[in-house]
Amino acid sequence: MIPSSPSKILIGLSFNPEDSKEALSWAITAIARPNDTIVALHILVGEDKKKDLVKKKQSKFRQAKAYVISVLGEFAQTCQSKQVNLEARVRFGSSVGKGLIEEVKSISADFLLLRGSRNRKHRTSRDITRYCFEHVPESCTFVSIGKSGTAEEYSESNCPHSEETWKSSSRWSNRAPSPFRKPLPRTIDNEVGGESQSTEDDSCSSGDTSITVSPPLASKTRKQPSPCRLIASFFDNIIGRGGYSEVYRGDLSGGRSIAVKRLAKDNKDANKEKEFLMELGIIGHVSHPNTANLVGCCFENGLYLIFNLSQNGNLSSALHGRTCRWLEWPTRYRIAIGVARGLHYLHKCCKHRIIHRDIKASNVLLGPDYEPQITDFGLAKWLPNKWSHHAVIPIEGTFGYLAPEYFMHGIVDEKTDVFAFGVLLLEIITGRRPVDSSKQNLLLWAKPLMESGKLEQLADPKLQGKYDSEQLHTLVLTASYCVRQSSVWRPSMTEVLELLTGGQDTEVAESWRIPKFTSDELDDYSMVFGYDVPSNISLEDYL
Repeated sequence: MIPSSPSKILIGLSFNPEDSKEALSWAITAIARPNDTIVALHILVGEDKKKDLVKKKQSKFRQAKAYVISVLGEFAQTCQSKQVNLEARVRFGSSVGKGLIEEVKSISADFLLLRGSRNRKHRTSRDITRYCFEHVPESCTFVSIGKSGTAEEYSESNCPHSEETWKSSSRWSNRAPSPFRKPLPRTIDNEVGGESQSTEDDSCSSGDTSITVSPPLASKTRKQPSPCRLIASFFDNIIGRGGYSEVYRGDLSGGRSIAVKRLAKDNKDANKEKEFLMELGIIGHVSHPNTANLVGCCFENGLYLIFNLSQNGNLSSALHGRTCRWLEWPTRYRIAIGVARGLHYLHKCCKHRIIHRDIKASNVLLGPDYEPQITDFGLAKWLPNKWSHHAVIPIEGTFGYLAPEYFMHGIVDEKTDVFAFGVLLLEIITGRRPVDSSKQNLLLWAKPLMESGKLEQLADPKLQGKYDSEQLHTLVLTASYCVRQSSVWRPSMTEVLELLTGGQDTEVAESWRIPKFTSDELDDYSMVFGYDVPSNISLEDYL
């Protein structure tokens, strides 16, 4: 396994102890993993014409630093047990929003976490959040925590300021002593001062990571919605709907398009909300060209996950949609390899093995060059290194892609995804759905043709014979092993990737032959994937 590098989680602390502790608690619980580093920072913002005296600056700095350290002290013991590092920082700067983004870039932060103000009239906090939402680098996941169920209107408020930049940090190692238990300084806001004002358009000479109260707006007539309110304006442009969520398209002012996944408002199932948050926890640690990257999330008036919009839709619509365009063979083969790379990353290269559990055509997004990205981690599971498999109840997923051992016994491991990938390969090859409108199963239809070597009859008629015969054989060979009834006989994604990228000259290819399926195996398939689809299975996801 190739270990992932530890993540850096940047959290902005305001002078509100409750908000600061809530942000830290959320980050430690939902985001941080062993060896990650949480950087807690408060920024002192200023634009004074006359420079403060050095002693005054140092006094402000020491007071703010003491505050940040005392807040972190509440969590030192918890982080020590989780093997998470804590770091306290205070900096002077001229603008909060730009400073946040600059600090993200300067330390290559993987996460930027902001806690919105509890004050309904604190409009400037929304401006900071909005600015970060629109300017955060794609390599950084932006998390905004708001007060659930409450619409917040922010108005002008003062904030401490200074021009010159100072920087310092205090690291809490895993050997940290007992945590601080001193009372949090609640009067430091007045001690630091707050004479001048600035806006998010001001220049910033240093980075910051903070949800501290931002400088007020230059004009009270200027109104900007918060990111969560901006997201709400997209809800008349739905582009997808799943079992417990809805997906909307949003177009931002800079020409960027996003997809907003929202937990359905009429969903009262607490387990679905838990799954939604589990998806956030997993996808927040996933970063690969062939997996969907989380742009941000929001918890104000609902639960939202934000992704870049895939201009070419998903693989299901490309294969089965009513458009006059169809996927040419080189594109199909490239998509197959890309999905294999994404699955290999999830199984072998993450800090913990990730089992997706819902690999299917509609969960493969297609980028500008039809580069595939695996998405929808709502059913995904972490698989600890010492575990061989998960036992999962109830059975969830998409009928037609479910591995026999999962469908019948609830057993989940990497081979569960391998089976679904095999079905997906057959779907790419044939252009047929896993279960068609007449409820005929793709797997049972394809097996006799694979065994008899009639590969040309498997090829999608839309291709009109325009395909690479060797690549077709490679995909069929790979699919035939991936869909073996016994998981023991299925290959790992490492072997799959070796075959798909190396072709017929690889050692794996030389040892593989399209298997002859026994009558018992076919009977098992007929029982699980027969033509009579169970009455409690909905075909909406793939018809």
